[in-house]
Parts: sequence; structure tokens; C-alpha cells
Amino acid sequence: MHLHSINLPYSFPSRNQLYEYCNPSSSRDTVVSPPQDVSHNDEDSSSNRQYTPFFHFRWTYVFLFLIISVCNGVTPPSLPMPTRPPIPIKLLQGCPNLLLLSRLFGHIRVECRTRPSTAIAAYEGIKDAMNECSSRMKFLPWDCSQTEDIMHDPILLKYGYKESALVWALSSAGSAWAVATACAQGWLSDCECSKEMEEAGKHWEWGGCSAGVQHGITTSRKMLTRTSGGTNSALRKLEKHNLKAGRLAVKKTLTSLCKCHGVSGSCQQKTCWKQPASMTTITKHLIEKYHKAKVMTDEGKLRNNDLLFLEASPDHCAVRGEKPRVCGWRNETHAQGDCGRLCCGRGFNITHEVNRYKCDCQFVWCCQLQCNECIQHRWVSTCT
Repeated sequence: MHLHSINLPYSFPSRNQLYEYCNPSSSRDTVVSPPQDVSHNDEDSSSNRQYTPFFHFRWTYVFLFLIISVCNGVTPPSLPMPTRPPIPIKLLQGCPNLLLLSRLFGHIRVECRTRPSTAIAAYEGIKDAMNECSSRMKFLPWDCSQTEDIMHDPILLKYGYKESALVWALSSAGSAWAVATACAQGWLSDCECSKEMEEAGKHWEWGGCSAGVQHGITTSRKMLTRTSGGTNSALRKLEKHNLKAGRLAVKKTLTSLCKCHGVSGSCQQKTCWKQPASMTTITKHLIEKYHKAKVMTDEGKLRNNDLLFLEASPDHCAVRGEKPRVCGWRNETHAQGDCGRLCCGRGFNITHEVNRYKCDCQFVWCCQLQCNECIQHRWVSTCT
């Protein structure tokens, strides 16, 4: 686990160091100079050093105030410390019956009774991943919206389609991502990262949790392992492979963040940690894998992060969703979608929308932002 400290534009000495200023060992007449921001990269610091007078004297006075306070036995005021983000109410409400009574995923039932916040976070991540898929693929024949999440045991998952592979991978990645994110925020009691950060709260800034990533991946693997059904069938092997591909997508898209420590914002020391990418980035990565999905065969070696399928995709025109599907839209300058293909020849209706928004904004001295109100017309097409 890596934590990073507060990055302030100044650095205060410790209380013991301040007492040395109060009682110098050499002489009572010793003149004490406040610390100055010296650039260690300049060979001739006297010629290259530049100070901003206001900034320099401002922190000189602060430093002297601290010395006088300690010498007189007065405790200097503590600096405000960042606090952990508030826990979302949804994580505190307990598991819904959908998770408590799950027949397929026994470990989720256990989590709901022992660590409900973790189970809820994982499920919310699954739903976020499916919603992100629907948004990114909304003008493709199949866009995730026709399929319920895996907790509802959709019919699609009883077949080895590449669409099934994407749903499994998105579910696995979404649950891992959500648990890791909640862990980094300190919302989960079972996350080691949050415990250590709590203990170090007086000395470190809240944020950064590489340990939470592995915790999320491990939790996702346990929770989405089926407790019913044949484990040796080809479909179960396919399912396990695509679940693993989803977890690997979270690792593949990890981002590195670093925090500098040092006087006046210098980077004498640096603390770095890993965190999951956004759900948008992870979903985009898996959709690219979906378009390059491969047939699972016994011949040749397939990579663990590939999405695999066993049979050809079904006819999407034969499956109609419960909600009318938006097949396209256009405005004065742009258009998206192909209603002839997405509506399968069943026709579509066009509705007109008026979107009002602020435009041509400019600052007016002093401290005002003045904007005009613009109107944009949009025509939305919906399959009948």
C-alpha cells in the first residue's frame, strides 16, 4: 500500500526543532533565520535564486509565530486534514433480495450476510458496466440493453455467443472495478487499505490504494464463481475464461498516479500507486476485445485476455427488447445511427426535440459571466 502526504507550499519544522530555536546551544544572542526555499539544482544559488517578496515575508511571519508560540508553551493550531469521502447511502442499506436469494452465486449470499457493503458495491459495478456498454454500442445491432445483468440469469448466458462472452467479461470487470474503487475511498470495512490509511490519517493525505485493486479482483473472482451447474462442461470452461478476461482488463488498464513531497512543492520524494481506470476506459477495452473475439478450440494456444465464444451469434432482428429502441438522431450539422439496419425493416417514428443551452459566454469586468441562450433542434428516430 502506498500513501501520499499533504503537498503544501511550505514545510514546518518539528516541535523539537522549534525548541532548539528557543534554546540555541551556542549562545542566547544567536540570531535565528527562518528556513528559505533553496533550489538544489542551481550551482550558484545566490545569483539564480529569486523570491516573491509577498510570499517570502508571509511565510517568514508564519514561521516566527510558530517559534514564539512554542517558546511560550502555546500549542500551534493544527492544519486542516483532508477527510474521507462520505459513504454512499446505497452501501448502507443492505443487500436486496436479488442478491440475498441468489441461486447461482452462493458466495454472494455469504457476502450479503457478512459484508453486505462489498456485495452491493460489486453489484453496482456490474450495472454500471452494462449501462456503459449500452451507451457505447447504442447504434450497433446488439447493444447490451436487450440483456439483463447476470444476477437475473438471462437466457443469453445459456449459450456460447460472443455477446455472452462480453456480458461475462463486463460483469467480472465491473464488480472488480467497483470494489477496488470503494476500497480506495475507505468505504469497505474488509479492505486492508482503508484500515492502514485510517491509522495513518494524522500524517498522510487520504487517497491512493494499490492494495485495493487486488482486493477487488479477488472479490470479483469469488463472487462470480457459480455454485450450481456442471463445472466440466465446455460452456462452464468458456464462462470461466471470459470472467478471467474481464478481471485481466482491469489490470491491463490500470493507471499510475504519483504525489510529490518536499519543500515548496519540490519533488524530492515521490509516492506512486496504481488505481483502476474509469469504467468508460475498461468498457471500451472489452468492446474492442468483443469485436476481435475468437472461437474456443482445443488447437493452438489462446491468450487469457481474449474473449472466446463457441457458436455464431443469433439473429438480433428476431429478438425485440421491451423498450422502443432509439435507432438514430440528427441535428443541423451531424447525424448518427442507421434505422434501416437497427429496426430490421419494421419502420420508425421521428420526434422533434429542442435543446436550450448557454453559448457565447464571456467574462465582464469584474466577476460576471454573461452568456446568450442558444437553441439546437434535434430529430430523434425510434423503432416502431
